[in-house]
Formats: sequence, C-alpha cells, structure tokens
Amino acid sequence: MSILNDLPTIESLRDDQRALRADLSRLRRRLRIQLMLELIAEAAVALAATGAVLVLLDWQLRLSRPVRLVLLGLSLAAIAGFLAVRAVRRWRSSRLDELSLAVTLDRFRPGLGQQVADVLQLPDLLDEPRSAVSPAMVRLAVRQATEALARSDWRSLWNRRRTALHAVALLVGAAVPTVFAVAAPAAARLSFARWFLGSNERWPQQTYLTVMGLDARGRLLAPRDERILMEVRTDLPLTEPRGDRWSVGGRGEPLILRRKPDHPRQPREVALRERTAKNAIRSGMMVETDPVRFRYEFPLSSSSSSFELTGGDDWLGPITVDRVDRPALAATKLRVKEPGTADPEFRAIDDAGQHLLFLPDSEIELTLVGTEALSEAQMKIHPGAAPELKRIDDRSFVASWTLREAVTLEILLTSADTGLASKTSFLSIGLLRDREPRVTLRASGVGGHVTPIATIPLTIAATDDFGLAVLRIQADRSVLVEEKDKPEQKVVRATINLPFEVDPAHPTLDLQVRHDLSLQSDPPKVGAVLRFTGEADDRCARGVQTGRSSVLALSVVSADELFYEILIRQRAERTKFMNVLEAAEKNTPTLEGSPTAEDLVRVMRTEQSGARQLEQITGRVADTLQEMKLNQIGSPKSHRLLQEGVVEPLRALTTGPMAQLRGMLQTLAGAAAAPGASKDAARLLHAEVVTKMKNILEQMSQWESFVDVVNQVAEVIKMEQKVLQETEKARETRTQEVFDDKP
Repeated sequence: MSILNDLPTIESLRDDQRALRADLSRLRRRLRIQLMLELIAEAAVALAATGAVLVLLDWQLRLSRPVRLVLLGLSLAAIAGFLAVRAVRRWRSSRLDELSLAVTLDRFRPGLGQQVADVLQLPDLLDEPRSAVSPAMVRLAVRQATEALARSDWRSLWNRRRTALHAVALLVGAAVPTVFAVAAPAAARLSFARWFLGSNERWPQQTYLTVMGLDARGRLLAPRDERILMEVRTDLPLTEPRGDRWSVGGRGEPLILRRKPDHPRQPREVALRERTAKNAIRSGMMVETDPVRFRYEFPLSSSSSSFELTGGDDWLGPITVDRVDRPALAATKLRVKEPGTADPEFRAIDDAGQHLLFLPDSEIELTLVGTEALSEAQMKIHPGAAPELKRIDDRSFVASWTLREAVTLEILLTSADTGLASKTSFLSIGLLRDREPRVTLRASGVGGHVTPIATIPLTIAATDDFGLAVLRIQADRSVLVEEKDKPEQKVVRATINLPFEVDPAHPTLDLQVRHDLSLQSDPPKVGAVLRFTGEADDRCARGVQTGRSSVLALSVVSADELFYEILIRQRAERTKFMNVLEAAEKNTPTLEGSPTAEDLVRVMRTEQSGARQLEQITGRVADTLQEMKLNQIGSPKSHRLLQEGVVEPLRALTTGPMAQLRGMLQTLAGAAAAPGASKDAARLLHAEVVTKMKNILEQMSQWESFVDVVNQVAEVIKMEQKVLQETEKARETRTQEVFDDKP
C-alpha cells in the first residue's frame, strides 16, 4: 500500500520526461558540434595536403597557367565531393530523433536505450483510455528508468580521443599554410599568386635565357629567303629595374622577377625546337661560342615560323620568327647641273644605272626612294665626306653636293616598320674630263717628197668630248736667209683657218675636213722642209683647250728627183708583176694535162695568191699615178698612157677573168656540179689570164720606154739651155771688157 502511495504522479512523470528530452537535446547539439568539427578538420587536412602536393608539383614541374587552373579545379572538385559525401552522412547523423538517439546510445551501453524509451514513451500510455496496461506498473517502470538514467554518467560515453584527434587535425591543417607563410613568405606569396590569382610569375630559377635582337613585339625579324644567326645569352644582358622588381627582356613576353639573380648558372646545352608554317618540326642544339653565349643559324626560308628554347631549368617560347622583306631602293633619281651650261635648271638623268660621268664642279642632286617607309638612310662617299641626307617624305631622302672627283656611293636604308637594314647599294659617279680635242692630220696622194709646184691634199680630223669651236692648220716653211754672208735658216708660219658651221644647240663632236694646199702660188725652194700641224679649239666651260696633231713633214725636191723615185717604185712593182706571171705560166702544163682534185686545189691557191698580189700592185701603181698628177710630173699623155695601159687593165683582170678562174677551179676541186664548169673551160680562162698579163707587161715596158725617151729629150733640152746660158754669159763678159776704161 505504501509502494502505491509512493508512485510518481503524472505531473512528475512529465517533468522527468521534459528533463530527459532536455538532456537528449544537449547531447544532440554536442553531437552536431562534434560532427561539424570533424568535417572542418577533414576539410582543413584535405586542403592542406592538396595544397602541399600542388605547390610541390608546381615547384618541380613549373606548371603553366592552364595546367594549374585545370589541376586546381579538379582538386577542389574532388575535395568538395569528398566533403559533401562526409557532410551528408554527418548531417543525417545530426538529424536523429530522440528514440534513434536512444538506440545509438544503447549500442555503446546496453539497456540505456530502453530506459530512455521507457521515460519518453510510457507516460503517454496513461493518457490513453482504459486498457489492459496497469497505470501503476507504468509509473513504476518510468520511475525505475528515471532513477537508472539519473545514476548513469552520459559523459563517459563521449569519445574524447576522437574529438582530440580531429582537433589536432584541424590545428595541423591550419598550421601547415601558416607555418609555410611564416617560414617561406616569398614562396607562399608566389604559390598563392600562381594558384589563385592566375599569375605567370615564375619560381626562382638558376638559369635565365635571353634571345638577342627581338623587336618591341617580341618577334625575331628575319630577312626573307636568307639565313639568320640567332644569339642567346645567359648572363641577363637585358635586365631592367621596374620599381622594386626586375624585368627580363628578350623572351617574347616580359618576365618579372622580384629579385635579380646574383650568379646565374650557365646551362650545359640549349635545345631549340622550331615549328614551320607547314607544322613541320625541326629540333636542334645551339652552339656554345663562349660560356654565356649560344648561337643557332636558321636556314633560309620564305615563310615565318616559331621556336621554343630549353636550357638548364629555364624555358621560353614560342617566339615568332617573322620573315619580312628587306627595304630596298625603289628608285634612284639623279639630277645634274654642269658648269658653263646656259640652262639654269638641273638636268634629269633618265637612267641612273648607266655609266655616270660628269664634268668637274657639276652640281649633283641625288634622290633615294625606298620600297617602304624608312626610319633613316645612310650614305657614305669614297673618298670624301658624305653630304647631309634630307628627308622628303616617309620613303624619300635627297642629298646635294658639288662633284670634285670621282666617287663611289655606299647607300644603306633602314625600315621604319621592321628595323631591318637593306643590302648595301653602290653607285659610282665618274669624273668626265673634258680632254683637249684629238686631232689627226694626214696628206693623201703624196709621199714624203713633193715638188715646188705640187698640190697637197691635207685631211684633218678632230674629235672632242663636248664640241669643236675652231679648226685650223699651221703651215711652217723653212727658208734660207743670207745675212752678212752667213746663211741662216728661218721658219715662216702661215695659219690656214678651216671654217665650219657651229650650232650651240647641236655641238660638233667629230669633224673631218679636206683642204687642198697648192704650192704653185708661192713655190718653195728645193731643199725646203714643209711642216704641217692640225689644231682644234674646243668649247670647254673652264677655258678653251687646244689640241694638236703630230707634225706632218714634207721635203721639197726637184721634179726630176721625184720622178726618178717614182720610176724606181714602178719598176719594183713591174718585177713583182713578172713574178706573178711566171707563177701563172707554171700552172699551164698542169691544166693542159689531166689534173686531179689536188692539182686543181694547188692551182687555185696559186691563183688566189697571184690575185692578191695583183690587187696590191694595182693599188700601188695607181698611187704613183696620183702622186705624179699632184706633183705635176709628166704630161697628160703619159698619165693617160699609164692609166689606160696599166691601171685599168690590171683592175679588169683581177675582177674579171681571174675571179672567174678561181670560182671555176673551186667548183672543180670540190666535185660540185655547176653549169659551164669544166676543165676545158678552166684551161681556156687560164690561157686568157696569161695572155692579158703578158699584154699588161708589154704596156709597162712601153711606158718605161716612153719615159726614157721623154727623159732623154728633157736632158737634151736642158743641155741646150745650159749651152745657151753659157753663151749669153760669155757675150756679156766680152761686151763689158770692151767698154771698160783702160789705164
């Protein structure tokens, strides 16, 4: 009875129930905190481990920005997935209701879950209608469960070691980046910048490659279809300060360093990998020229390409090799103003590539036009100092100077777009010396001896560079003057002006004039010497220049002496003619028989040789005839006899029968059929030639006989004149003696 009176009331049961729910709620909240701590610790450890791995990979492999972004994305995605799975499981664990939490506790301490269930569920049975359940038993069971729960220490069920481990993991996960940032702030900053800010700042290296000769856009400009030599240096020659940082040039894109390496390490080798326009790959090793220089020669190509370099722990590229055309001279315009010209304007030279020759003191204006926009133009003059080049437009330059001596111009153009220099162009400008006129004087038709009444045909020829102004002949005659019974020889000069038409617009550069000088009007004495010199004045702007020919000297002899000299020459030609006739007569037996082809060839050669000799004899005999006419030696009848009896038959013989005979013999010797060609015909022609030669020889003999008769008659006349003169002199002497006073 006392036990029943001690049973708890429904209100006390409700209080116990609320107290238990409060304890379970605190336990659930603590569980959630534990799960959250574990999740955070796992996230910290995962992030720290992943970050360490990524930093180590980046430091070892020098990952590029795209690779870093991909790895970072994949790593974060994997960590997020892992943590999401863990978070879902923990979230489910933190959402357990009171009974589920009781079941969980029962696994660690058996019976505890049933007690929690009794306290939470049995009091609700008392609110139900009457049933088979005893209220007393319910209260008793709840009371016993409450007392058992009160005696139970729930804190002993908490896994404090697990909590401590996760707390340590959390501290380690947070300490790793903190210690990394404190111990290596530069590396930590660089890692953060590379992984989270997308920076391309590199890890500190021991080697830095620098490509020399890149333009402002980071290209290596190369002339099209030419070889190019590239130089790579490892001593940081293009390093410049930028605030608290350093910029390394010559790499295609700027490389910024926070600290300049004190002692860069030289690589053992530098490898090059080139990709052509057709995606062909060429690999090669650069040649070490000294410890800090490497060189590589790209083959000639017309298309652009790109290349990458690797040396030591450095790499760079791709760098574009841009093939461009060199600048060149599109046009060379030359204008000149020569001294002494009447035109005050400059004269344009149409073809500047021709052989350029100008007078001294000429004013030269040279315009250089490039094929593209030019940054500068250089011109050197050898010898001398180069004139100043003045810019006309973006492609043209002009220079002016006075030409003093022959020069060679060395021209070099530089492109404004590419900076490439053109190939050196050379232009030579020569000095045109206005030489004095070149004069020649000759006497045609006469020899070195002339008679006092001869007519001398003088032919003067003059040539000048810029035009002739005056042409004349200086005639010097030596005369014997007797002074104080002592003869002296003096020279009398006479000037013979030869007028010709002068046109300033069309100067006369070459001129030939013939002048027949007659000595009959003022015959010189026998023994006098005539000297003739041709002179010509030019139109030189710097002063008149006179050119002179060599002296033409002629001796004055008597007609008899000259006639005898001419006869001697004619007799020599007659002897040569007789030799030709004898050679022709020797061929008669050969042609009279049955000549073979070899015989005909031999005869033909003899005839050819004879024809050449006859032509020479004819010319020399004709010259002696002309000389006789000019010196007025012999009578017109003798001249006609020599012309008609010797000269004309000789010419008719060489151009007629002898030419026909040679042609026929050539036909017969060559076994070629020709109409009218036969051995009999050749025999007849040869006989005709021999006959005519004998007739000509007879005419020569008659001419000599005629000359002998004439000479004998002349001698008789001279003797008679001499006797007459002596008789007259004796008569005058006797008459003078008769009328002389006697003492």
